[in-house]
Amino acid sequence: MNDFPPISVLIRTFNSAKTLGRAIEALDRMPGDEIIVVDSGSTDHTLQIAEEHGCVILRAPGRFHYSKSLNIGFRAAKNEWVNVISSHHIPVVPDFLAAYRQAIAAFPPDIAVAYGPSTLSGEALDRFDAETIRIFSKEDYDRDCYVCSNRNALYRRSVWEKFPFDEAIITAEDHAWLIQAMSAGYRLAYVPKARGMNCNQGSLRHMFRKGYYDSRCFRKPNHRPMSLWHLGGALKNLTKQLLQGKIDTGNWIRNASHAFGQFFGTRMPEIVPLPPEFRKTDHS
Repeated sequence: MNDFPPISVLIRTFNSAKTLGRAIEALDRMPGDEIIVVDSGSTDHTLQIAEEHGCVILRAPGRFHYSKSLNIGFRAAKNEWVNVISSHHIPVVPDFLAAYRQAIAAFPPDIAVAYGPSTLSGEALDRFDAETIRIFSKEDYDRDCYVCSNRNALYRRSVWEKFPFDEAIITAEDHAWLIQAMSAGYRLAYVPKARGMNCNQGSLRHMFRKGYYDSRCFRKPNHRPMSLWHLGGALKNLTKQLLQGKIDTGNWIRNASHAFGQFFGTRMPEIVPLPPEFRKTDHS
């Protein structure tokens, strides 16, 4: 394992005490790794937990802002590969970082970012083989863009230096960055073995607003509002996971709020448009 590269883990926090310790303790660190916590004014025990786990702690001025916190952390990172995880993303495999290290060794030089699954239950996405690293190009964007999420992503820092995160947008900074990188000829990878569980502890208001604004970013020309049938399907899937014991009631309520935010957001005007080269609809 010593032949594999060290990784900087970057975690953005704001009152994240409920999950931060679990997230850090689940990381299979090796010498040379670092954990950077960028905090936006937590008033709970977040910073105490970060200190106890030997994290590098940075302060982000003002209110929590996805892109601002990321740029602060990337500037401080000492390693070429930076694993961005949410403070509520809990790795569920013992070789989480090892899976990324092994993937890095096989990456072609044009891979700018890799993503791992972060699901409510911690299970892998059914669509992808659990062992196979997938490589995606710009032409695959329409079909597979949903693998893009800063809940669990691994960035090549030298590419971030060319394209810092856009601090002018409210949310969907991961999609905005990916579009910019792909426009410059880079590709992305999907690493299914680097798997975690999304345990978002946000308020109902936060979850609704997140779904509302995410659904208003980067739409295709054939965009249609989310139907009641699709909303019902999302709620049905959440209920199924609840009854199977894969998620708890709190997770059901929070993610149902997110789904309602998406439902209403798709009926509002777009706020972050796709660049012209990504607005084609003829991808297979």
